[in-house]
Amino acid sequence: MRATMYDILGIGFIAGSAYFFVRTVNFLAEADYVAALIALAVAFAVVRAGVDLSRLAVAASRED
Repeated sequence: MRATMYDILGIGFIAGSAYFFVRTVNFLAEADYVAALIALAVAFAVVRAGVDLSRLAVAASRED
């Protein structure tokens, strides 16, 4: 059960990071480079959290 929850959260974080990548492109189109850099950093942090949760899901499923 834990592995399934971690897997759903990990996929959600990875999919949710797409929003921040889209916002980055929008900021770049508006020539707002500082906001684009911040949005890009947030996007990478969210992707990293999603990958870590997915790794945790794999580890939890191996315990069962």
